[in-house]
Amino acid sequence: MKKNLLFVFTMLCALSFFTACSDDDNKKNEPEGAVLLKGTQTYSADKLSLKYGDSPLLGKAITFATEDGKTGTIKMEGVFDPSIIKDLLPSKTEQMVALAPGVVPGEVTTMFNVDLTQEGNKYTFEGTNSNNGREMKYAGTVDSTSMTLAVNVTMPKNDLLGTWNLAPIVPGEGAEANKSQPMTMSWVSSTPIKIDWNWIMPDIPAGTVAEMPVDNIVNLLGSLYASPALAGALESITFQADGNIVASYKSKGQTEWQTSPINLAQYYIKDNKMYIQLNIDNIIATVKANKSTKASTKAGLVDIIGEFASLLSNGVPMNYAIKGEAATVSVDQTLLLPLLSLLSNETIVTLLLPNIPADYQTAASEVLKQLPEIIKNTTEMNVSLHLVKK
Repeated sequence: MKKNLLFVFTMLCALSFFTACSDDDNKKNEPEGAVLLKGTQTYSADKLSLKYGDSPLLGKAITFATEDGKTGTIKMEGVFDPSIIKDLLPSKTEQMVALAPGVVPGEVTTMFNVDLTQEGNKYTFEGTNSNNGREMKYAGTVDSTSMTLAVNVTMPKNDLLGTWNLAPIVPGEGAEANKSQPMTMSWVSSTPIKIDWNWIMPDIPAGTVAEMPVDNIVNLLGSLYASPALAGALESITFQADGNIVASYKSKGQTEWQTSPINLAQYYIKDNKMYIQLNIDNIIATVKANKSTKASTKAGLVDIIGEFASLLSNGVPMNYAIKGEAATVSVDQTLLLPLLSLLSNETIVTLLLPNIPADYQTAASEVLKQLPEIIKNTTEMNVSLHLVKK
């Protein structure tokens, strides 16, 4: 009897063992649940809530991809949505190239891997990504309809960090040039500017022409007009650690200095140059505010913006030098000559002339006609902004 009981007990244990193994095998062969958001999704416009340094950053797109629901890849880049300027374009079908810089200054695209935590029908993720000396902390959520993402970036240290005031205007003695001023300009060309004094002073007989070196006129304009105008509109510039540029400024008619919002302009240092990146959405919003712009002019603006797209995505290259408590930021003829060539563009002239006082429009129009030859024979050109450490 005992042998029978022992046999039965042994058989039961064996059956239990094989049943357990069979259950495990069945579980291994059972298909896993579907991975949430498996594949690639792209979020932009109203499907994306992106913050850079706790403030909204527009004109960007985030591509999210996962295959296993445990890890994912995020790609951040700038985009240009033609619908935001549909009122400026000749037709709603008009298309334009991408013009926006990326999310992180100096990176047209930024890619990084994230660890995912599933919470219901969405994923959450957070972490730190480092690249080329900068550190980016990120946190976000993503589901099938939208993504929220906040990034806080610390860029590599540079000598421009901090707040800089405009250099003061210090007049020279007698006929001497100013000893100090916030802006200086130079333009050397073997072709002089021809000015008919009748354009400016109608009492002088037409044909009273004077030839003047371009550099003389530019220096005069810089001292008498450009520097005073700049000093009245801009108090200081702050280069932040996250790559933002913040200005203390006054708009026309205001008496108090204001601080510009962040994420309008950003900067980064590369190969001993400073690159300024502009948020294209803000640029387009400014153009859009000009309700009187004609359709033909709109089309011309599209072509012009497209021609200089790389400056908007990669940034505007500038030279800079720091000596003690003084800094100089400048652009030279490499950038300025192509931009000045735009003044020969009919679209630009159409926009420019109405903003010039009526008494000077004839002179301006005649000078603009001379620009192609002056530009052709230019050997030196420079515009510099002079700053003093606050």
